[in-house]
Amino acid sequence: MDAIDFLKSEEFLRIKKLMKISDEDKKIFTLEISTDDPNLRITGEGFFYKGQRVILYIRDQPQYGDKKIEYKFHVVGCQTLAQMQKNNRYEKYVVSTRTDGKFKVNRIVNNRVVEIEAELHVCKHCLKKLNWKDYKSVDNDLKKFIYETFSIEEFFKIMGNDNKKFFEDLPADDEITARLNVYPKDWEQVSRQMKEKYHYTCQECGKKFYGVNGLHVHHKNGLKWDCRESNLEVLCISCHQNKHRHKFSNS
Repeated sequence: MDAIDFLKSEEFLRIKKLMKISDEDKKIFTLEISTDDPNLRITGEGFFYKGQRVILYIRDQPQYGDKKIEYKFHVVGCQTLAQMQKNNRYEKYVVSTRTDGKFKVNRIVNNRVVEIEAELHVCKHCLKKLNWKDYKSVDNDLKKFIYETFSIEEFFKIMGNDNKKFFEDLPADDEITARLNVYPKDWEQVSRQMKEKYHYTCQECGKKFYGVNGLHVHHKNGLKWDCRESNLEVLCISCHQNKHRHKFSNS
């Protein structure tokens, strides 16, 4: 029965760095756990004790003008996530284990990134699928109250710490390891080459343009850094907006 020295593990060192914990504070983490403890799991992804809390959300959140899209976090595999998988845009999500309702968010405006800590609301489709606190049967005022007061910490206390069973598939990255979702430095060149290849014609509606104005290059999976040709399509502004919830400028 060997004791595990968590203080020397890569996972602990990463967490300590993120939390800005000094070596003098390491004593607060002292916890003797034997390798045969049934609550302990050791995997290539790190150490898990008494389960793993899992929340899904979109970390890199673009902002268009003054309008902000209200992104949600997900606690169960709901119809929103199913639709995102169907549209090949599921890779935009990352995994978080925080329970305080606050999330690491990158606000992206004109490909410039501002890192913030944001409070997000739970997805209403998740509440409906779980029928959390009779969400489906109560009146609209009570629905609003349940939605606005949803607590991740309370959710895990009631449902258990291990939330992975609520998702059929989990994103590969968390809010720390996921690649930043911004355009590459050569994006203007890539965009121009795509428009030239398709003769300045919208691949969706077939409308012909005589110049770059009015044409966009769309990333099918929503990952701006993924500029494989198979992930790109040339679209007019109207067809591009049909694939998004925001408005584009005519450029």
